[in-house]
Amino acid sequence: MTPSNTDPPDDIPADVAETLEGFSDHELREVIHYAQQLLGDHPPLTDAIESRTGEEIVRVEDHDEYVIVVVKRPDETGEARGPFAYRVDWAPDIEGGEGKYRWHYLGKVHGDSGGN
Repeated sequence: MTPSNTDPPDDIPADVAETLEGFSDHELREVIHYAQQLLGDHPPLTDAIESRTGEEIVRVEDHDEYVIVVVKRPDETGEARGPFAYRVDWAPDIEGGEGKYRWHYLGKVHGDSGGN
C-alpha cells in the first residue's frame, strides 16, 4: 500500500493511526465493516432519547458526547408549560450495569415557537 498523505483526526490515538496506515485496502475495508457493527451496537443519543412522563420533546440537537433536548409540558399552563432545555448524556454504570441517561436542567427557552 502507498503511504498516505492524510493527517489522522486528533481524536484517533497515534498508535491506532499508525497501525491503520500499514493496512492493505482489504484490511481497511474489514476495519470499516467492524467499526460500523460497533456503531450499530450503540445507537446515536438522538435516537435513544425518549420523552419523560408529562413532557413532549420539541427538538433534539446532537453534540456528539451529549444532546440538547428541548421539551414542553402540554398539561401545564403558563410558565410551567415551557419550553425547557436540558443537556442529556449517557452515564455508564461503574459496576458494569446498564447505565442511565442524565438530564441536566439548563433553563427556560425564550423565543421558541415549540413552547406555546
